[in-house]
Amino acid sequence: MTSRGVGRGRRDALKELLRLGGGAFAGLAAPGGWAADEIRLGQSASFSGAFAAQAAAYRDGALAYFQHVNGSGGVGGRPVRLISLDDGYDVGRAVDNTHRLVRQDRVLALMNYTWTNTVKAAIPVAESYGVPFVAPYTGYEELYTRHSPQVFTLRASFGMELDKILRHLSTIGLQRVGLLHYDSPSGRELRDRMLQGLQPLGLPLQAQGAMRTGSGDVTAAVQALTGQGLQAVVLGVSGDDAVAFIRQFRQVQDGRVQLYARSLIGTRQMAEALKDLSVGLSISQTAPNPFKNSPVAKEYRSLLARWRADAVPDYIGLEGMMAAKVVVEALRRAGPEPTSRSLNAALSRLRNLDLGGYVVDFSPGNHHGSRYVDITMIGRDRQIVN
Repeated sequence: MTSRGVGRGRRDALKELLRLGGGAFAGLAAPGGWAADEIRLGQSASFSGAFAAQAAAYRDGALAYFQHVNGSGGVGGRPVRLISLDDGYDVGRAVDNTHRLVRQDRVLALMNYTWTNTVKAAIPVAESYGVPFVAPYTGYEELYTRHSPQVFTLRASFGMELDKILRHLSTIGLQRVGLLHYDSPSGRELRDRMLQGLQPLGLPLQAQGAMRTGSGDVTAAVQALTGQGLQAVVLGVSGDDAVAFIRQFRQVQDGRVQLYARSLIGTRQMAEALKDLSVGLSISQTAPNPFKNSPVAKEYRSLLARWRADAVPDYIGLEGMMAAKVVVEALRRAGPEPTSRSLNAALSRLRNLDLGGYVVDFSPGNHHGSRYVDITMIGRDRQIVN
Protein backbone atom coordinates (compact mmCIF):
# COMPACT_ATOMS: atom_id res chain seq x y z
CA MET A 1 0.00 0.00 0.00
CA THR A 2 1.21 3.51 -0.77
CA SER A 3 0.28 6.87 0.68
CA ARG A 4 -1.46 9.49 -1.38
CA GLY A 5 -1.75 13.23 -1.18
CA VAL A 6 1.30 13.73 1.02
CA GLY A 7 3.82 16.30 -0.13
CA ARG A 8 7.55 15.81 0.12
CA GLY A 9 7.74 19.03 2.16
CA ARG A 10 5.68 17.59 5.00
CA ARG A 11 7.79 14.43 5.16
CA ASP A 12 11.06 16.37 5.05
CA ALA A 13 9.85 18.74 7.77
CA LEU A 14 8.95 15.81 10.00
CA LYS A 15 12.35 14.21 9.47
CA GLU A 16 14.08 17.48 10.33
CA LEU A 17 12.06 17.90 13.54
CA LEU A 18 12.92 14.36 14.57
CA ARG A 19 16.62 14.94 13.83
CA LEU A 20 17.09 18.08 15.88
CA GLY A 21 18.58 17.49 19.28
CA GLY A 22 17.77 13.79 19.29
CA GLY A 23 14.02 14.53 19.52
CA ALA A 24 12.51 17.89 18.71
CA PHE A 25 9.24 17.02 20.43
CA ALA A 26 10.79 16.33 23.83
CA GLY A 27 9.78 19.74 25.14
CA LEU A 28 6.22 19.25 23.91
CA ALA A 29 5.44 16.07 25.85
CA ALA A 30 1.96 16.16 27.32
CA PRO A 31 2.07 16.68 31.10
CA GLY A 32 0.40 14.48 33.67
CA GLY A 33 -0.23 11.50 31.41
CA TRP A 34 -3.83 10.81 32.39
CA ALA A 35 -7.13 12.59 32.73
CA ALA A 36 -8.83 12.60 36.10
CA ASP A 37 -12.15 11.38 34.74
CA GLU A 38 -11.10 8.66 32.29
CA ILE A 39 -8.23 6.73 30.72
CA ARG A 40 -7.81 7.82 27.13
CA LEU A 41 -6.27 5.77 24.34
CA GLY A 42 -5.80 6.95 20.76
CA GLN A 43 -6.17 5.39 17.33
CA SER A 44 -5.62 6.66 13.79
CA ALA A 45 -6.88 4.31 11.09
CA SER A 46 -8.31 4.19 7.56
CA PHE A 47 -11.99 4.61 8.37
CA SER A 48 -12.54 5.91 4.83
CA GLY A 49 -11.26 4.58 1.52
CA ALA A 50 -10.58 1.12 0.17
CA PHE A 51 -9.61 -0.37 3.55
CA ALA A 52 -12.35 1.15 5.71
CA ALA A 53 -14.03 -2.18 6.53
CA GLN A 54 -10.89 -3.61 8.14
CA ALA A 55 -10.22 -0.45 10.16
CA ALA A 56 -13.78 -0.42 11.49
CA ALA A 57 -13.59 -4.09 12.48
CA TYR A 58 -10.28 -3.56 14.28
CA ARG A 59 -11.76 -0.66 16.23
CA ASP A 60 -15.01 -2.48 16.98
CA GLY A 61 -13.26 -5.47 18.54
CA ALA A 62 -11.47 -3.14 20.94
CA LEU A 63 -14.63 -1.14 21.70
CA ALA A 64 -16.54 -4.31 22.57
CA TYR A 65 -13.92 -5.19 25.17
CA PHE A 66 -13.67 -1.67 26.58
CA GLN A 67 -17.47 -1.60 27.00
CA HIS A 68 -17.19 -4.81 29.01
CA VAL A 69 -14.41 -3.37 31.18
CA ASN A 70 -16.26 -0.11 31.75
CA GLY A 71 -19.41 -1.97 32.71
CA SER A 72 -17.39 -3.60 35.50
CA GLY A 73 -16.02 -0.33 36.87
CA GLY A 74 -13.27 0.44 34.39
CA VAL A 75 -9.61 0.34 35.44
CA GLY A 76 -8.89 1.80 38.85
CA GLY A 77 -12.38 3.28 38.89
CA ARG A 78 -11.92 5.13 35.59
CA PRO A 79 -13.62 4.22 32.31
CA VAL A 80 -11.40 3.46 29.32
CA ARG A 81 -12.10 5.55 26.24
CA LEU A 82 -10.72 4.89 22.75
CA ILE A 83 -10.53 8.04 20.62
CA SER A 84 -10.49 6.98 16.96
CA LEU A 85 -9.57 9.37 14.13
CA ASP A 86 -9.78 8.75 10.39
CA ASP A 87 -6.58 9.11 8.37
CA GLY A 88 -7.93 7.68 5.09
CA TYR A 89 -4.59 5.85 4.78
CA ASP A 90 -2.87 9.19 4.24
CA VAL A 91 0.54 9.62 5.87
CA GLY A 92 0.16 13.33 6.59
CA ARG A 93 -3.23 12.87 8.25
CA ALA A 94 -1.89 9.99 10.36
CA VAL A 95 0.98 12.18 11.58
CA ASP A 96 -1.39 15.08 12.34
CA ASN A 97 -3.78 12.73 14.14
CA THR A 98 -0.96 11.35 16.27
CA HIS A 99 0.10 14.83 17.39
CA ARG A 100 -3.51 15.69 18.20
CA LEU A 101 -4.13 12.51 20.16
CA VAL A 102 -1.10 13.07 22.37
CA ARG A 103 -1.13 16.86 22.68
CA GLN A 104 -4.84 17.70 22.63
CA ASP A 105 -6.59 14.52 23.72
CA ARG A 106 -3.78 13.54 26.14
CA VAL A 107 -3.95 9.83 25.49
CA LEU A 108 -1.88 7.42 27.57
CA ALA A 109 -1.11 5.19 24.63
CA LEU A 110 -1.69 4.79 20.90
CA MET A 111 -3.15 1.52 19.64
CA ASN A 112 -4.71 -0.28 16.68
CA TYR A 113 -3.24 1.91 13.94
CA THR A 114 -3.67 0.38 10.48
CA TRP A 115 -1.42 -0.28 7.48
CA THR A 116 2.23 0.03 6.70
CA ASN A 117 2.92 3.57 5.51
CA THR A 118 0.81 5.35 8.11
CA VAL A 119 2.28 3.19 10.89
CA LYS A 120 5.80 3.92 9.64
CA ALA A 121 5.08 7.66 9.77
CA ALA A 122 3.37 7.63 13.17
CA ILE A 123 5.93 5.58 15.10
CA PRO A 124 8.66 8.28 15.16
CA VAL A 125 6.12 10.74 16.56
CA ALA A 126 5.04 8.28 19.27
CA GLU A 127 8.68 7.61 20.11
CA SER A 128 9.44 11.32 20.46
CA TYR A 129 6.56 11.75 22.89
CA GLY A 130 7.47 8.57 24.78
CA VAL A 131 3.97 7.14 24.27
CA PRO A 132 3.41 3.37 23.90
CA PHE A 133 2.38 2.31 20.39
CA VAL A 134 0.50 -0.98 20.69
CA ALA A 135 -0.79 -3.53 18.17
CA PRO A 136 -0.35 -1.85 14.78
CA TYR A 137 -2.20 -3.77 12.09
CA THR A 138 0.72 -4.31 9.75
CA GLY A 139 3.71 -6.61 9.56
CA TYR A 140 6.50 -4.99 7.54
CA GLU A 141 9.92 -6.39 8.37
CA GLU A 142 11.54 -3.25 9.79
CA LEU A 143 8.87 -3.20 12.48
CA TYR A 144 10.26 -6.52 13.76
CA THR A 145 13.98 -6.07 13.11
CA ARG A 146 14.33 -2.56 14.59
CA HIS A 147 13.70 -2.54 18.34
CA SER A 148 11.72 0.43 19.65
CA PRO A 149 11.08 1.02 23.36
CA GLN A 150 7.58 2.29 22.49
CA VAL A 151 6.35 -0.27 19.95
CA PHE A 152 4.58 -3.52 20.96
CA THR A 153 3.31 -5.90 18.27
CA LEU A 154 0.76 -8.66 18.86
CA ARG A 155 0.80 -10.36 15.45
CA ALA A 156 3.28 -12.30 13.36
CA SER A 157 5.11 -10.39 10.63
CA PHE A 158 4.19 -10.40 6.95
CA GLY A 159 7.35 -12.41 6.34
CA MET A 160 6.25 -15.09 8.81
CA GLU A 161 2.86 -15.29 7.08
CA LEU A 162 4.45 -15.53 3.63
CA ASP A 163 6.89 -18.22 4.77
CA LYS A 164 3.96 -20.26 6.09
CA ILE A 165 2.15 -19.94 2.76
CA LEU A 166 5.21 -20.92 0.71
CA ARG A 167 5.92 -23.96 2.90
CA HIS A 168 2.29 -24.99 2.46
CA LEU A 169 2.54 -24.64 -1.33
CA SER A 170 5.68 -26.76 -1.39
CA THR A 171 4.11 -29.40 0.86
CA ILE A 172 1.08 -29.90 -1.38
CA GLY A 173 3.16 -29.85 -4.56
CA LEU A 174 2.15 -26.55 -6.17
CA GLN A 175 5.23 -25.39 -8.08
CA ARG A 176 4.11 -22.86 -10.70
CA VAL A 177 3.54 -19.80 -8.52
CA GLY A 178 2.71 -16.18 -9.38
CA LEU A 179 2.48 -13.00 -7.30
CA LEU A 180 0.22 -9.94 -7.33
CA HIS A 181 1.71 -7.00 -5.43
CA TYR A 182 1.26 -3.27 -5.09
CA ASP A 183 3.39 -0.98 -7.25
CA SER A 184 4.93 0.57 -4.14
CA PRO A 185 7.99 0.18 -1.90
CA SER A 186 6.11 -2.20 0.39
CA GLY A 187 4.86 -4.17 -2.63
CA ARG A 188 8.35 -4.54 -4.01
CA GLU A 189 9.54 -5.56 -0.54
CA LEU A 190 6.96 -8.36 -0.65
CA ARG A 191 8.21 -9.42 -4.10
CA ASP A 192 11.80 -9.55 -2.90
CA ARG A 193 10.82 -11.52 0.21
CA MET A 194 8.89 -13.99 -1.91
CA LEU A 195 11.86 -14.52 -4.21
CA GLN A 196 14.02 -15.22 -1.15
CA GLY A 197 11.44 -17.63 0.24
CA LEU A 198 11.07 -19.55 -3.02
CA GLN A 199 14.81 -20.01 -3.53
CA PRO A 200 15.44 -22.69 -0.85
CA LEU A 201 12.35 -24.52 -2.12
CA GLY A 202 13.89 -24.68 -5.60
CA LEU A 203 10.96 -22.80 -7.13
CA PRO A 204 11.01 -19.81 -9.49
CA LEU A 205 8.54 -16.93 -9.39
CA GLN A 206 6.69 -17.88 -12.57
CA ALA A 207 4.84 -14.59 -13.13
CA GLN A 208 4.05 -11.34 -11.37
CA GLY A 209 1.56 -8.50 -11.70
CA ALA A 210 1.34 -5.12 -10.00
CA MET A 211 -1.33 -2.50 -9.35
CA ARG A 212 -1.61 0.91 -7.70
CA THR A 213 -3.00 1.09 -4.18
CA GLY A 214 -6.69 1.91 -3.99
CA SER A 215 -7.05 2.22 -7.76
CA GLY A 216 -9.23 -0.82 -8.44
CA ASP A 217 -7.50 -0.96 -11.83
CA VAL A 218 -6.59 -4.63 -12.16
CA THR A 219 -6.60 -5.15 -15.93
CA ALA A 220 -2.82 -5.17 -16.42
CA ALA A 221 -2.28 -7.38 -13.37
CA VAL A 222 -4.87 -9.90 -14.55
CA GLN A 223 -3.25 -10.03 -17.99
CA ALA A 224 0.20 -10.58 -16.47
CA LEU A 225 -1.04 -13.54 -14.41
CA THR A 226 -3.23 -15.19 -17.06
CA GLY A 227 -2.00 -17.72 -19.59
CA GLN A 228 1.06 -18.69 -17.55
CA GLY A 229 -0.10 -22.16 -16.53
CA LEU A 230 0.00 -21.09 -12.89
CA GLN A 231 -1.08 -23.41 -10.13
CA ALA A 232 -1.19 -20.74 -7.42
CA VAL A 233 -1.12 -16.94 -7.09
CA VAL A 234 -0.14 -15.16 -3.89
CA LEU A 235 -2.14 -11.96 -3.44
CA GLY A 236 -0.30 -9.05 -1.86
CA VAL A 237 -3.22 -6.64 -2.11
CA SER A 238 -6.12 -5.96 0.23
CA GLY A 239 -9.66 -4.68 0.58
CA ASP A 240 -11.46 -3.38 -2.51
CA ASP A 241 -8.35 -3.93 -4.63
CA ALA A 242 -8.34 -7.64 -3.83
CA VAL A 243 -12.07 -7.88 -4.52
CA ALA A 244 -11.62 -6.27 -7.94
CA PHE A 245 -8.72 -8.53 -8.88
CA ILE A 246 -10.34 -11.81 -7.79
CA ARG A 247 -13.61 -10.94 -9.53
CA GLN A 248 -11.90 -10.29 -12.87
CA PHE A 249 -9.26 -13.02 -12.56
CA ARG A 250 -11.86 -15.71 -11.87
CA GLN A 251 -13.54 -14.81 -15.16
CA VAL A 252 -10.46 -15.29 -17.35
CA GLN A 253 -8.10 -17.65 -15.51
CA ASP A 254 -6.99 -20.70 -17.45
CA GLY A 255 -7.65 -23.85 -15.46
CA ARG A 256 -7.85 -24.05 -11.69
CA VAL A 257 -5.53 -21.55 -9.99
CA GLN A 258 -5.43 -21.59 -6.20
CA LEU A 259 -5.37 -18.11 -4.62
CA TYR A 260 -3.46 -17.42 -1.39
CA ALA A 261 -3.35 -14.24 0.67
CA ARG A 262 -2.04 -12.93 3.94
CA SER A 263 -4.37 -11.92 6.75
CA LEU A 264 -4.50 -8.23 5.85
CA ILE A 265 -6.58 -9.02 2.75
CA GLY A 266 -9.71 -8.85 4.91
CA THR A 267 -11.32 -12.29 5.20
CA ARG A 268 -14.85 -11.14 5.98
CA GLN A 269 -14.84 -8.54 3.22
CA MET A 270 -13.75 -11.17 0.69
CA ALA A 271 -16.54 -13.54 1.70
CA GLU A 272 -19.23 -10.84 1.76
CA ALA A 273 -18.22 -8.97 -1.40
CA LEU A 274 -17.25 -11.94 -3.58
CA LYS A 275 -19.79 -14.47 -2.30
CA ASP A 276 -19.25 -17.77 -4.19
CA LEU A 277 -16.17 -16.36 -5.94
CA SER A 278 -14.45 -16.33 -2.55
CA VAL A 279 -14.81 -20.08 -2.06
CA GLY A 280 -11.40 -21.76 -2.13
CA LEU A 281 -9.45 -18.60 -1.25
CA SER A 282 -6.73 -19.59 1.23
CA ILE A 283 -5.65 -17.00 3.80
CA SER A 284 -2.95 -17.05 6.46
CA GLN A 285 -4.26 -15.80 9.80
CA THR A 286 -2.46 -14.30 12.78
CA ALA A 287 -5.32 -14.93 15.22
CA PRO A 288 -7.39 -17.98 16.20
CA ASN A 289 -10.55 -18.77 14.26
CA PRO A 290 -13.21 -16.39 15.69
CA PHE A 291 -15.98 -18.90 14.93
CA LYS A 292 -14.52 -21.83 16.85
CA ASN A 293 -14.62 -22.53 20.55
CA SER A 294 -11.29 -21.40 21.91
CA PRO A 295 -11.88 -19.37 25.10
CA VAL A 296 -10.81 -16.11 23.49
CA ALA A 297 -13.03 -16.65 20.42
CA LYS A 298 -16.06 -17.42 22.58
CA GLU A 299 -15.39 -14.34 24.70
CA TYR A 300 -15.05 -12.20 21.58
CA ARG A 301 -18.34 -13.37 20.07
CA SER A 302 -20.17 -12.81 23.35
CA LEU A 303 -18.80 -9.31 23.90
CA LEU A 304 -19.30 -8.30 20.28
CA ALA A 305 -22.96 -9.35 20.34
CA ARG A 306 -23.47 -7.48 23.61
CA TRP A 307 -21.82 -4.38 22.20
CA ARG A 308 -23.82 -4.30 18.95
CA ALA A 309 -26.45 -6.84 17.97
CA ASP A 310 -25.77 -6.65 14.22
CA ALA A 311 -21.96 -6.89 14.48
CA VAL A 312 -20.38 -9.79 12.56
CA PRO A 313 -17.35 -11.59 14.05
CA ASP A 314 -14.16 -11.78 12.02
CA TYR A 315 -10.43 -12.28 12.42
CA ILE A 316 -9.40 -8.64 12.51
CA GLY A 317 -12.09 -7.86 15.05
CA LEU A 318 -10.79 -10.63 17.28
CA GLU A 319 -7.28 -9.16 16.96
CA GLY A 320 -8.70 -5.79 17.95
CA MET A 321 -10.27 -7.27 21.07
CA MET A 322 -7.07 -9.08 22.02
CA ALA A 323 -5.15 -5.81 21.70
CA ALA A 324 -7.62 -4.19 24.08
CA LYS A 325 -7.22 -7.06 26.57
CA VAL A 326 -3.44 -6.61 26.54
CA VAL A 327 -3.68 -2.86 27.10
CA VAL A 328 -6.18 -3.25 29.94
CA GLU A 329 -4.04 -5.86 31.67
CA ALA A 330 -1.02 -3.56 31.43
CA LEU A 331 -3.07 -0.63 32.73
CA ARG A 332 -4.03 -2.68 35.79
CA ARG A 333 -0.34 -3.27 36.47
CA ALA A 334 0.75 0.31 35.77
CA GLY A 335 -0.20 1.75 39.15
CA PRO A 336 -3.15 3.75 40.53
CA GLU A 337 -2.24 6.85 38.50
CA PRO A 338 -0.81 5.40 35.28
CA THR A 339 1.40 7.40 32.98
CA SER A 340 2.71 6.55 29.54
CA ARG A 341 6.01 5.63 31.16
CA SER A 342 4.49 3.28 33.75
CA LEU A 343 2.21 1.72 31.12
CA ASN A 344 5.20 1.12 28.87
CA ALA A 345 7.04 -0.59 31.73
CA ALA A 346 3.99 -2.73 32.53
CA LEU A 347 3.67 -3.82 28.89
CA SER A 348 7.34 -4.83 28.87
CA ARG A 349 6.69 -7.16 31.82
CA LEU A 350 3.72 -9.05 30.37
CA ARG A 351 5.27 -12.50 30.24
CA ASN A 352 3.30 -15.44 28.81
CA LEU A 353 -0.05 -13.67 29.09
CA ASP A 354 -2.73 -16.19 28.06
CA LEU A 355 -5.65 -14.34 26.49
CA GLY A 356 -7.67 -17.57 26.20
CA GLY A 357 -5.74 -19.87 23.92
CA TYR A 358 -3.55 -17.12 22.43
CA VAL A 359 -0.39 -16.30 24.36
CA VAL A 360 1.34 -12.90 24.28
CA ASP A 361 4.89 -12.81 25.62
CA PHE A 362 6.77 -9.53 26.07
CA SER A 363 9.99 -8.73 27.88
CA PRO A 364 12.15 -5.59 28.09
CA GLY A 365 14.24 -6.88 25.19
CA ASN A 366 11.38 -8.33 23.15
CA HIS A 367 8.29 -6.31 22.25
CA HIS A 368 6.94 -8.77 19.67
CA GLY A 369 4.32 -10.78 21.45
CA SER A 370 3.38 -13.57 19.02
CA ARG A 371 4.53 -15.63 16.02
CA TYR A 372 1.16 -17.38 15.58
CA VAL A 373 0.22 -18.15 11.94
CA ASP A 374 -2.46 -20.53 10.66
CA ILE A 375 -3.58 -21.40 7.11
CA THR A 376 -7.33 -21.22 6.50
CA MET A 377 -9.68 -21.44 3.53
CA ILE A 378 -13.06 -19.94 2.71
CA GLY A 379 -15.22 -23.01 2.17
CA ARG A 380 -18.75 -23.76 1.08
CA ASP A 381 -21.38 -21.35 2.38
CA ARG A 382 -18.40 -19.01 2.93
CA GLN A 383 -17.48 -20.70 6.20
CA ILE A 384 -13.86 -20.60 7.40
CA VAL A 385 -12.08 -23.97 7.26
CA ASN A 386 -8.85 -24.68 9.12
